[in-house]
Amino acid sequence: MKTGMSLPLAVLCLVSYTIALPVANRGVTHFTRLIVFGDSFSDNDGPVWNEHVASALDLELVNIATGGATTNNGFVQGRTGPRSEIPVPSTAEQIASFLLWDVPRPGDVFVHWSGVNEILFNPNVTGSQTTSLINENIETLYRAGARNIILGNYNDVETFPGTYNVSEYQTDNAKSYMDDLSIGLRNIVGAYSAYANPVLVEAQTLFRNMAANPADMYAHQLRACKGPMAPKNVLFAVTQNATYSSMPTIQ
Repeated sequence: MKTGMSLPLAVLCLVSYTIALPVANRGVTHFTRLIVFGDSFSDNDGPVWNEHVASALDLELVNIATGGATTNNGFVQGRTGPRSEIPVPSTAEQIASFLLWDVPRPGDVFVHWSGVNEILFNPNVTGSQTTSLINENIETLYRAGARNIILGNYNDVETFPGTYNVSEYQTDNAKSYMDDLSIGLRNIVGAYSAYANPVLVEAQTLFRNMAANPADMYAHQLRACKGPMAPKNVLFAVTQNATYSSMPTIQ
């Protein structure tokens, strides 16, 4: 009998635990809204992890994430569509849009999960370049009044079916991108910890474990399917369930 944790359960536990950390550390007693900026890891034809988390924790969900988004379109333009031909707003623009019609409230939890599409659209960018732009976005949120902020990292570039065995993504830079991104995200969390409640969802470890032992997450296909309608990222479809599943319960 299989006893491994399902991917959705793992992600739910991970996110719920992450949201619980500010409560334990800063004396926050009640969260009311989950506000999400990001890419297709947070925006899909659903349901995605943030919908599960908002429902489980009784939070109002404000999901501004857009599939194909990058952190800043001035650096790498985010795109979507069958041929990635449709420009989409970056997380910097998503944040600016939110701040035009709303303001951070004490009970808000902000999620900024972005940074993977930079390397997917341009295999020459570095993780440190991307995290410097993420830091600018977090600074914008902080100055606007956001105090409870969640960041997230990703699976390794070469484990995406769309990049599997593609020479552009076999370079040292591409292979080190996610580690460098994660280091930068941890540095951002450390820098803001004295003033706010930032935390990092270490999804990279979850994804690596899943890629190494897919059966433990009830997955059996981590490569792109054949055919004209094949999804470019099968791992993403699996990790959506996993992300929902990896968060300990909030009290």
